[in-house]
Amino acid sequence: MYKVIVADDEPFMLEGWRTMIDWQGCGYELCGTATDGEEALELIGMVNPDLVVTDIQMPVLDGLGLIRTMREELRYDSQIVIVTGYSEFGYAQQAIRYRVNEYVLKPLVPEEIHELLRSMIVPLELQRQETAQLFASEQLEAAQLLDTPAEVNDTIGENDLENMTSHAKQLLTLMEAGDIKGITTAVDQMMQEIQGSLLGLSLTQSMVLYIHGELLRKYRVLGADSMLLQDHTWHQTERWITGELKRLFVRITETFAAATQSDAGTGGLVTEAVQYLKQHYRSKIKLQQLANHIHVNAAYLGQQFKREMGVSFSEYVHRLRIEEARRLLRRTNMKISDIAFELGYHDAEYFTEKFKALTGELPSLYKNNSQG
Repeated sequence: MYKVIVADDEPFMLEGWRTMIDWQGCGYELCGTATDGEEALELIGMVNPDLVVTDIQMPVLDGLGLIRTMREELRYDSQIVIVTGYSEFGYAQQAIRYRVNEYVLKPLVPEEIHELLRSMIVPLELQRQETAQLFASEQLEAAQLLDTPAEVNDTIGENDLENMTSHAKQLLTLMEAGDIKGITTAVDQMMQEIQGSLLGLSLTQSMVLYIHGELLRKYRVLGADSMLLQDHTWHQTERWITGELKRLFVRITETFAAATQSDAGTGGLVTEAVQYLKQHYRSKIKLQQLANHIHVNAAYLGQQFKREMGVSFSEYVHRLRIEEARRLLRRTNMKISDIAFELGYHDAEYFTEKFKALTGELPSLYKNNSQG
């Protein structure tokens, strides 16, 4: 079991981390929670966790302040996951500087967190092995390169940091564009710049971890096979020089290219979703259930559905139900409460609210006018 602590100032979020996540099933033990950065530091000192999950915006000491203290003052090498909505350039610089491993976006989605936790088993296990090798003084030269000295972090220049951040953004842009030739050239250029420089290698390792976290989120949206994100190459620096990192990045770029080429065919995907909804809108149905049925990522399906239909998945379901409700109100003597229940609304007041929002009048008035 890998030890975890979570820091977040929102009670609802902390409760979600405690109760919605199957820590043990993913190979972890939740050893405690904190509501601000200072409380988290005390907990870290007692627990010595393998993984720290932290929100960015917290009182007393925020998430980035917590990570800076961990890395620069306390010299903790724990894996770090940030809970955030940030993705701008300045945040990327901080993520690279402090070697943030992954990040997730609110709200908390258990399936996504479980996938992330499983994907982190490889780097956590590698970190344990490296630590054991260091204590036994048996590490190879490559493992020594992987171990970033504390002194290096204090000497990172702003120009070096900005250069690596630009590299990260460029690489991500090329991957998302499906530009295989461009990604090949960019990785070659990057490797030429870092060869023979320990500082460059350590910064590159942090940059690659940042890219890893960004891709994990983007792969969920794509609905792509995330096995590439569990490849050992992400964490085996000695294999980068031999071309393994370039091959990994090319494979990921090919995945994005394939997804782009298949976008024209997403109409069939949405058509299948619409057909399914027209047959099952009377029952309680969720986007994840529909996505599972047609074997696609839920977030990706939701995006494609809204882009092509002009309304969200849930709004479309409401429209199907209300249209059927209008038919039943015109042609039958069913009670409004019975119609609501028949169409999957277990609350007649909520049904009335949705009916008025979509038709402009109450169901009782619509019934009187259409049957009168």
